[in-house]
Amino acid sequence: MKWATLISFVILISAHFGKSDTNRLCEHFTEVKEEGFKAFVLVALSQNLHESGYEELVLLTREITTAAGACCGENPSADCSKNEAELFQSAICASNEIVNKNNLEDCCAKTGDERHQCFMERKKSIPRHKEVKKTYSAKEKCEAFKDNRLAYTGAFIYRFSRMHIMMQPRIIIDFAKRIGDLAEECCAQEENLDTCFYEKGRPVRNYLAGVTAQSHSLCAISKKYGERVIKAKKVAQYSQKLPQATPEEIGDITQKITSSVFTCCSGDSVKCMKERKQIIEDVCARDDIVSRTKHLAECCKLSIVEKGHCIEHMEPDEKPADLSEKVESYIKDADVCDKFAAGKDLFIGGFLYEYARRHPELSNQMLLRIAKGYEDELTKCCVTENPPECYGKADEKLHAAVQDNLSHFQKICALVSTQGKAAYEKLMVIRYTSIMPTASFEGIRTITYRMGGIMQECCAKDQSKLMPCAEEKLSDLLDETCAENDPATINKNVEACCNDFYSHRRLCFLDMKPDTESAPPEFSADAFPITEALCTMSDADSLTASIKLLYEVVRLKPMITTEQIKTLTDGFNALKAKCCADENKQLCFETEVPRQKTTLCGFLASRN
Repeated sequence: MKWATLISFVILISAHFGKSDTNRLCEHFTEVKEEGFKAFVLVALSQNLHESGYEELVLLTREITTAAGACCGENPSADCSKNEAELFQSAICASNEIVNKNNLEDCCAKTGDERHQCFMERKKSIPRHKEVKKTYSAKEKCEAFKDNRLAYTGAFIYRFSRMHIMMQPRIIIDFAKRIGDLAEECCAQEENLDTCFYEKGRPVRNYLAGVTAQSHSLCAISKKYGERVIKAKKVAQYSQKLPQATPEEIGDITQKITSSVFTCCSGDSVKCMKERKQIIEDVCARDDIVSRTKHLAECCKLSIVEKGHCIEHMEPDEKPADLSEKVESYIKDADVCDKFAAGKDLFIGGFLYEYARRHPELSNQMLLRIAKGYEDELTKCCVTENPPECYGKADEKLHAAVQDNLSHFQKICALVSTQGKAAYEKLMVIRYTSIMPTASFEGIRTITYRMGGIMQECCAKDQSKLMPCAEEKLSDLLDETCAENDPATINKNVEACCNDFYSHRRLCFLDMKPDTESAPPEFSADAFPITEALCTMSDADSLTASIKLLYEVVRLKPMITTEQIKTLTDGFNALKAKCCADENKQLCFETEVPRQKTTLCGFLASRN
């Protein structure tokens, strides 16, 4: 099967949506072929029918595909004028077993737009399915892949769609392609299969985690902060990408994109794809903009399948030669306060546009903080006796904030470079356990592991790309974390940070003090298993064991100092080295561990 064809389906299906063609289903079926049609149907069914198993949905997918294929026969029925959503919903409602199993009686009693809206509302209420992660050996993966690639990727689509109900089908299908490509590459080898899946799979795993976090973050931001923040974020992004564009052109593009964000986050996949395709066509049809750009012009030459992804991920163009280094009119003009008073949002939006197009090396979050900082300066300065003298110093303050932020990431990169990713992850485990001592080990480990992966990836980039990479990915991770958990159940400090300004969230977490108010867990020496098993652990398992020990120590003593941690870890490492080198490892551990635990217990018995 051609995966480019499959991916194109999620865009092309909307090309005729809403038109009066008499046989739209045949057109779509012909464009994407049978397997492409099946893939989209499987995503849609998996996201909507959570009580149905994979095999049941495969059978229903085949039925729907057969019905769509019949529209290309000699005597197509009147139903062939329906759009995809109508076809899916009609097929679902025709099965009493599926309707009853998934509690769809109310929706199926309706017709037309009312039924569609009922399905959409119900989709929003479906809880995210947290699949128990199954581990398969590389050999098992290759056997399944070689037996049937479509079934291999189909099973992934089913599982992932159930876990990410509101995610756009184009993203899930892109993931399935990457999973299939990874299996194809590794399964072509005759040996070292596990190594291939681990090493070659790392960038795939990072990509899936990053795009998933980005998708969840965007929808969480739109829900919590509304259109104003989404629009500001998109203005910052596209002012960087298209520094040649006028503020009016950027405003028009970003307004359309902002509107599509809310559509796509609603779960209406067909309408989402229709709007995305229309935006792409509108942007690429603007010769007055495209002719002044490099990367956008290159993207617009691609097929409709590739254009959207290209535009989303394109690098910033070179800045215009006549663009001044600083936003001088915003820090030198005498009438700044008059313009600010005449229309605050419009004026600050103009400042954001001008600052962003000059600074592609800054993150969206940094740019939004700069805009907020400038707004605060004007609010303060415009009531003074000499406003120009006051706001004339704003640029220096903003530059200092940029340098502080960049320095923070450079220090992390220096640590990762000299001591490795694991050292940074351990520091983050200490940090996040101290501010969230009631959080589970799995939760702390997941977020700190992903933070390590993000910084390893971003530190390998040019300095000019460090901040956009690191801060945006880390912010996406925090946004996802705040959205998927109830911060109030953790502690009031976490709740406050999750409710802070969007662009200040990450800094809020950085400034958060250790939580000394939450009741500590009951102390138990059994929480520190130190046995001869440590000697035969893999590097990954050994790291997890050492991180688990750190977690248990810090959650009992959130105010623990760096020196105290070093003393404990040095003692643990010395014990491990001594006993693992001993001929009678078991006896050594049985003798030495009680001594170590006596010291440890005395230290941890109190939080003081």
